[in-house]
Amino acid sequence: MDRDPTTMPTGAVGGRSAAQLRYDCIVISDLHLGSMVCQAKLLEAFLEWACDHCRELVINGDIFDDLNFKRLTKRHFACLKVIRRNSDRDDMRVVWVRGNHDGPADIIGHIVGVEIHDEYVFDNRQVRLLILHGDQFDTITTGYPLLTEVACGLFYYIQKWAPHRTARWIRRISKRFQRNSQVIARRASEYAAGRGFRYVTCGHTHLPVQSVHDGVFYVNSGTWTEAPPCPFVTVLGPEIHLQYWPLEPELAAAASEEEEAAVPVTRGNPPPLPAHG
Repeated sequence: MDRDPTTMPTGAVGGRSAAQLRYDCIVISDLHLGSMVCQAKLLEAFLEWACDHCRELVINGDIFDDLNFKRLTKRHFACLKVIRRNSDRDDMRVVWVRGNHDGPADIIGHIVGVEIHDEYVFDNRQVRLLILHGDQFDTITTGYPLLTEVACGLFYYIQKWAPHRTARWIRRISKRFQRNSQVIARRASEYAAGRGFRYVTCGHTHLPVQSVHDGVFYVNSGTWTEAPPCPFVTVLGPEIHLQYWPLEPELAAAASEEEEAAVPVTRGNPPPLPAHG
């Protein structure tokens, strides 16, 4: 049975650190492989860690920036290799929820080799989490597809010739103007409530946030095109948290000391942020 979203638990789970946990589900979104501002090196390390620390990994849309695969670098292919290598494991599941940048399911499914959904429901018998990219609630991309395509093409050249900081700033400002994060959060929550869900997560806006709308807990998993740390969502038992990768410096140092002492601890993400409550 779902826990009341307005009384979500806070703090670490059972006193254990994040590095010691095996999550029921990890959700990431908006990787934008092929983009020059994709945090591919960081993402590859995270994917390796995540595949060993969860039972289900859900990539919630926009794994690619577009279908021009000539823009994929060796780092980008390395990320795809990690996903594909873990897609056939018996002890975990990799799911891909299609985003507006990803293109036809038959093409991307063949490339990555994972199951693809327009939306997905994660259910561990304690929470039922509706997972969808969120572009369907965006009036700009759905109402003005040609304008969106032109803007994406223009931004590609900005990424190519402008400094990365400039490109990220333009992307961040455009998302706030075009995507309207609060509107998408409200519409996603209304959609989830209409289908009987009390928890929903989206990507698309590139703005990591968690909030409650009319009794529905909404969390956005952000993007991997901004400067680190990069956000992701975890589910463990009845708890849903928005977290960040990589470790903070002091936690990373502590983990390194434990490894040198031959304690079998795998590097992980920061301790869970307090859930909305």
